[in-house]
Amino acid sequence: MSQPGRQRCSLLRSSILLALLAPSGLVVADQADEVQMLDVVRVLGQAEEGFNVAVTDDMIEARQASDLEDLLGHDPSITVGGGAPVAQKIYVRGLEDTLLNVTIDGATQAGYLYHHQGRVNVEPELIKNVVVKAGAGNAADGAGALGGAIHFQLKDAADMLAPGETAGALIKGGFSSNNSAWKKHASAYGLLTEDFGVLVSGTHLKSTKDYKAGDGNRASETKQLQQDFLLKLSGNLADNHYVSLSYENYLDEGRRYSRANMGALFHPIYPNLPVDQRTERQSWIGKYGYNPNSELVDLSATLYHNDSTIQKRGDLWAAAWPPAPPFPTADYYNGDYHGGGVKSLGFDLRNISRLGAHQFEYGYEYRTDTAYLVNPVVNGFNDEETDIHALFLQADLQIFDNLRLSTGVRYDDYDYTDNNGLNISDSGVSPNATLSFDVTDALELSVGYARAFKGVSSPEVFFLEFPPTGGTLSSYTGPNSSVVLPGFTVGALQAEESDNVELGFKYRAGDFAASGELYRQTIEHAQYTSSTTRYSYVDDVKVKGYALRMAYYMDDVSINLGVAHSKPEIGGQPLSSGDMGLGTAYGRSWTLGLEYDYSATIVLGWDARFVERLTDVQAGQDEKAGYGVHDLFAQWQPNDQLSVGIAINNLFDKFYYDQGTYYSRDSTTDPYGLPEPGRNFRLYASYRF
Repeated sequence: MSQPGRQRCSLLRSSILLALLAPSGLVVADQADEVQMLDVVRVLGQAEEGFNVAVTDDMIEARQASDLEDLLGHDPSITVGGGAPVAQKIYVRGLEDTLLNVTIDGATQAGYLYHHQGRVNVEPELIKNVVVKAGAGNAADGAGALGGAIHFQLKDAADMLAPGETAGALIKGGFSSNNSAWKKHASAYGLLTEDFGVLVSGTHLKSTKDYKAGDGNRASETKQLQQDFLLKLSGNLADNHYVSLSYENYLDEGRRYSRANMGALFHPIYPNLPVDQRTERQSWIGKYGYNPNSELVDLSATLYHNDSTIQKRGDLWAAAWPPAPPFPTADYYNGDYHGGGVKSLGFDLRNISRLGAHQFEYGYEYRTDTAYLVNPVVNGFNDEETDIHALFLQADLQIFDNLRLSTGVRYDDYDYTDNNGLNISDSGVSPNATLSFDVTDALELSVGYARAFKGVSSPEVFFLEFPPTGGTLSSYTGPNSSVVLPGFTVGALQAEESDNVELGFKYRAGDFAASGELYRQTIEHAQYTSSTTRYSYVDDVKVKGYALRMAYYMDDVSINLGVAHSKPEIGGQPLSSGDMGLGTAYGRSWTLGLEYDYSATIVLGWDARFVERLTDVQAGQDEKAGYGVHDLFAQWQPNDQLSVGIAINNLFDKFYYDQGTYYSRDSTTDPYGLPEPGRNFRLYASYRF
């Protein structure tokens, strides 16, 4: 009999090692037999010095991850706030994912749909791995990576087929007790030729109840209905020639509050009422790879079209401007769906050349983004267009046996035209360099600097139109002003630039591994958007912080511990819930994980996250309460076909608000955002044919 439980634990341990040590390159050599199955380093490019977090499909399945918080909550430097899945936002070192380059299977997720909900939509069942990179760093990470990058890689037929198989199928069903949600998943896959296969996959999740918080009350308008379809053809059409063609459609729809990350509240301009809403992403992706067993040629090309939209029906706005008591409202869209989206057409061409112990990655990127409105009543709104061209080079140099230099440069050119015809063009050069020194065979120290550039591009789509005035969003070109946003200075809209300085270490001896970093980052000219106008902050966004991670392995047990604290601020004040699109401050975070191979077929695990109270907040605002949450999971795999699992999230039914969730903006009210779900039992079973 095979031992799937033992193999899975081996892969999970490799994943932890990747998170701790992947930048060193030594991990790939030391763990080659295990890590090559994950393929994280090769797929996403040579790992550079800096902070990386790796998540694999084995981790996702064992924990029955169903949303972004489940996927990324194991690392203390990351928090995912929002409560309901549709409202979840990712914060890395306190910076929102809008400041990171996010890709799904190589397609950049550009644009910003609506500041009251998340912008990253991905189905966990399809994920092969996730890599998170914090801080401006690698020149090859893509355009706009001011705060880092997040790369999701999806599965293909080769990932689903067992050795020796030519065809197969997977069916999976799951149930979540908290909101009475059923999840159904089916995949069929097979080889069309000896090395070229097809994967067809569908997922459907539907809950019949709103989720229940730890206090026993249900969070209104949080029922889920999510669907995902993936068709992917991939493999080698000839020796050394790899091709992949895929189409994915992700849909979330249901009854939501107008501001999906908040509960019911009065607002004189835009009341937070329940409305019908649907969020959809469609992605067409083509990839080509050529590797003729040459040290100089390892070529890859990606061509993609991505279309993300948000539409609502039944929301009300102020009937007159400016609003006045008794604050009458009106439906400006006659009960029809309205909203907008961002279409992206992108191309990425890169090559890796190896000269002895040195490696060079270089290439060209192009992307054009179109931000558009969907208005069934009023015509004539102009689209917003952004064109981006980029060249990059990243070199990993082995200077001496114990000294390495990773250095690179990137050139980005942005051309942006807003909906009023105003054109803003700008370009910038982004250098980076990290020096790593092996003090001993076990200890590595590193120091690095990186700069990133992001030209002006399309704003939040939902702000392009302001129904009470009938106007559209304009770009500010005037002098600096301290009146627009009291307490801060804003000025003419211009390109953003980020500087990141980092000190780090990695240590591994026997069964113990650790890594950590100290960092300081500054972002100049961050964007601010009012109801009618876009500005650039004159005040800088500054982030300083640290992180430490440790792991220890015994025969059947692995233990990991992490702690991190970042202090993001603007104009000398901590970022708050209202700084949407920039980030938010949260308290020192601790993570603890324990995994036990009870037998060859049974794995047991415990994950815990503790967040300390945040007392350093903007004047007049609430402090953010601390919390501790515990999760348990167990997985039984008696053979290669059957897998059964149970997970208990929020074991002690804690009532709390994630500190990444929208808090109140004064000290007299409860948080406006949604509390996190209470205790939730998740059951699943899957079978492979």
